[in-house]
Amino acid sequence: MIKIKGLYTTLGDFVLDEINLQVDPGEFFILLGPTGSGKSVVLESIAGLVPIKRGGIYLNGKNIISQKPEKRNISICYQDYNLFPHMTVSKNIWYGVNFKKDKKSIKYKNNFDRLVELLKISHLLNRRPESLSGGEKQRVSLARALIVEPEILLLDEPLSALDPNTKEKIQWEIKKMHEELKMTTIMVTHSFQEAYCLGDRMAIMNEGKILQSGAVNEIFQYPKSEFVANFVGMKTLIELNKDEALLFGANQPIRMGIRPENILLSTNSLDTDYEFKGEILDIIDFGMHKDIKILSKGKVYTAFLTINRLLEMKITLGDTVTFGFNREHVNLINY
Repeated sequence: MIKIKGLYTTLGDFVLDEINLQVDPGEFFILLGPTGSGKSVVLESIAGLVPIKRGGIYLNGKNIISQKPEKRNISICYQDYNLFPHMTVSKNIWYGVNFKKDKKSIKYKNNFDRLVELLKISHLLNRRPESLSGGEKQRVSLARALIVEPEILLLDEPLSALDPNTKEKIQWEIKKMHEELKMTTIMVTHSFQEAYCLGDRMAIMNEGKILQSGAVNEIFQYPKSEFVANFVGMKTLIELNKDEALLFGANQPIRMGIRPENILLSTNSLDTDYEFKGEILDIIDFGMHKDIKILSKGKVYTAFLTINRLLEMKITLGDTVTFGFNREHVNLINY
């Protein structure tokens, strides 16, 4: 288990402000936030790569703030892989073992063989990094990080430099690897899809602070602030006066948010807890789906429709539709 208490540090004008976080053994934890929010600084603080001004980082109950990076038994993988260009893939993977006191132990050979098979890189072992694709480099980087049996694996946007097809394959391999090795993992990303696919729990960061942490689905469905709601794609976020709020169980002015995939559309009636009529205000094309903007009583709601569903409904701008959602999908955010 890794626990961060009151972590505070500065890098130039940037401030990492009182970070408190706990990641349980075997958990896959996601740090999600916009560029420059401090996600990578948290990772590098855990790895011992940035100076800490205040607070503690506890690994299995022991504060490791004063330990050198190589003594922490923590591995980190960056998006640019950091492979040594003059070494073969095999030597790159073995590199970290050279610094272990028990480097001659048979377990490292067993780890090597297991990782090479798991990551499907046996055909690459005698090649150099310059001849590898981005996906191949990422597999080698993961093998190098894991061969030394780290207590914590840190992944800093490991998929961001990959093309969509390769990204999907490596993401699946990371998921499979985590399920097999049960490695405690903390991953930085800005991808909702990666967070959904890989994460057990997550934290949302902005401007050096953690704004919310919890189960992945909980944060996406029930963000606690306007910033988090907007960031995680809760595209409907409307202000309700006291009378309007009563409909949703609140007795004061409040913001009501709902995810677009939880808003149902029909040309007929719906079997939902809440049902309204509205006018199609806009249809925005996102390729695989379309955002449907609906105007109802002066408020704009956003729903998703697949292309097939849109063609099936035969709706267009200006049409009146029925839309609705269920009580469990309503998220109320205080001012």
